[in-house]
Amino acid sequence: MKKKIGFVGPFSTANFGDWSMLVNNIYDLKTENPIIFTYSPRFPKQSLREYIEDINVKYIEVKLKDSVESTNVNNPTPLDALVSLDNASEVYEAINEIDILIVSGGGWINHFWSQRIDKLYKILIPIYIANQKQKQIVFTANGIGPFDETRELFRYFFGYIKGAKIAVRDNLYSMSHLHEVGVEGKEVFHLPDDLYLINQSIINKNTHIEILEKDYIVIEMFYPTNMLKKHEKILLDFSKKIYEKYGLTIVLLPFDLVQFGSEQAKYLHSIFEKSKLVDIDELGYLPMQDAYSIIKNAKLMITSRYHGLVLSLSAETPVIFRLYDKMGDFRYSYNKGLGMLRTAFDGIEFSEQDFLQIDLITILNNVENNLQDIVFNQKNIYSSKIFKQNKLKLKQVRSNYLQDILEQ
Repeated sequence: MKKKIGFVGPFSTANFGDWSMLVNNIYDLKTENPIIFTYSPRFPKQSLREYIEDINVKYIEVKLKDSVESTNVNNPTPLDALVSLDNASEVYEAINEIDILIVSGGGWINHFWSQRIDKLYKILIPIYIANQKQKQIVFTANGIGPFDETRELFRYFFGYIKGAKIAVRDNLYSMSHLHEVGVEGKEVFHLPDDLYLINQSIINKNTHIEILEKDYIVIEMFYPTNMLKKHEKILLDFSKKIYEKYGLTIVLLPFDLVQFGSEQAKYLHSIFEKSKLVDIDELGYLPMQDAYSIIKNAKLMITSRYHGLVLSLSAETPVIFRLYDKMGDFRYSYNKGLGMLRTAFDGIEFSEQDFLQIDLITILNNVENNLQDIVFNQKNIYSSKIFKQNKLKLKQVRSNYLQDILEQ
């Protein structure tokens, strides 16, 4: 008898990476009639319609009695989350229906999400209830930490769900952060990011967006718009020189709506002389097959999104990932970025500063002056036998892990 699967995770917004990981997991697990626990009435319904229209999906929005942002609980326990649940009957009944709860990949197990405590509770609650009901709980490739002042919150979380199958997406710092909250290394699996190896059926879907330009670079710019405006002259000069020197157009590819990407793309399109805007406002999301195709056919990608790096590595497109500040430092994006590089390039000599940078102006200057060298050096890595073998090995590791879920 086929197991009934539920999914929970940080995928309830238009943010491309999070909901796309969920779709890829549904496809790779060949899921029928999943139950998806969400913290939004709109997402991921809107972005998933295209990909799982042929199967019956039940969405369960986890609702809280009151906003928990003002509860002033310094170190909330699982009970604090559970007693805040407003639609308990609905959530408990849905958990009763499933055999396995998949905690889909993402970067939510860290102290930044304590700033979104209501959303965090809405992810934690189905996991806690699944544990009460003795359901199988399985994590796909999640990023872990840093914890800092929320270490106790997550120590109580992992202590509550002992026996859950945990996987991380980097072999860098996630494991050490898990040690901080009492999780032993022998209990943890290392997998590639949930979006590194996209199911071929998704890639083969018809695209929505036509890119007529043959020679282009992709820019995904998740910088605050007011910061971009401060550098308007530098950005305009960059777009001119990239076209004059290399004959390249700039394709502006937002990974999210409004001020989370779309607004910035529109602004840059308004000042660049040679650019193509990928407008995702009408669809309400960036289609997976379009993102992959646009990136794969680019000469280079400049991105401030971690999954821009992931897709570039997957499509074997040269890439520079701008790390971003989270609450005063770069630990979170550094662990994600370098962790992904070390996973893809295991056994290959490389310098992370060729792929990871912090300052936008440094990136623009480097690309303007050294584009051909950047492309040549990164393409050499992609064409290496070890890189190809790593990708095949990682595909098998992920396949075995997912297959084990279904067979247990």
